[in-house]
Amino acid sequence: MKRVYFCNMKERIGVLGCGWLGLGLAQSYVADDFVVHGSRQSKKDADSLQEQGIHGFAIQISENHVSGNLPEFLHGVSRLFLTFPPGIRKNPKRDFVAVIHQLLSHIHKSKVKEVVFTSSTGVYGMQQGLVTPNTVPQPQTESGKQLFEVENILRSQDGFSTQIVRLGGLLGGDRHPVKQLAKLPIVDNPQAPINLIHKADAIGLLRHLADQAPWQSIYNGVAPWHPTKQDFYEQAAKEMQLPLPKFAEKPGNTNKIVTDSQVESLGYAFIEPKLGLDQAP
Repeated sequence: MKRVYFCNMKERIGVLGCGWLGLGLAQSYVADDFVVHGSRQSKKDADSLQEQGIHGFAIQISENHVSGNLPEFLHGVSRLFLTFPPGIRKNPKRDFVAVIHQLLSHIHKSKVKEVVFTSSTGVYGMQQGLVTPNTVPQPQTESGKQLFEVENILRSQDGFSTQIVRLGGLLGGDRHPVKQLAKLPIVDNPQAPINLIHKADAIGLLRHLADQAPWQSIYNGVAPWHPTKQDFYEQAAKEMQLPLPKFAEKPGNTNKIVTDSQVESLGYAFIEPKLGLDQAP
């Protein structure tokens, strides 16, 4: 059954960062006959968006400069998704907060009324037990610290409403963590619960929340299924015909479960509740 999303069809959707997740999000809106503006960093990649029905723009935003026609990208856009990563892993010196400040000056000159920011459950740090959107983040990595600061900056802005969606580990299609785990000599914390979300649900949830959920709010985007790391990845390896990861003998003491009761109460039904597996372990 095809999902039906509600929005003013005259409004344009903007997806700043048409990477692995953003491209899928943009494509889903195009499939539902929305006018979509999407960005990539290079002109070649931006031009390729046109072939998929997306109005492509080559835009690069650094700490002190914007390259590309960002005002034209924002023209007519009322709902803007920010789906580009901080990039701190690749460039530890990158100031993502400054990048967002560069972007904000342009958003405030536009007619954007709604901004959805895809953050990460990494902002919670090493906290254990049940973690909800009401849990106060304790980020430990530089990426987590900057993401949390950006969340607060966006939520404090006048002129547009904001939703923060903290996504769990992403998988789907050719992207699956088990491929990396199978290469490791040993995988620690085998009894830790997983906190993942399938790409199809990351897209579906972003759209559902933007249409149905209160703004100026924070949501966790994680599948409501939390088998142990060992059970899940062993089953995934079997179904993908990959070598089984080697797990540590000690179970570890990680028991974090990221959840959000708001998602269920708002009527979102997960497309891939078993995270792409044919059989649950």
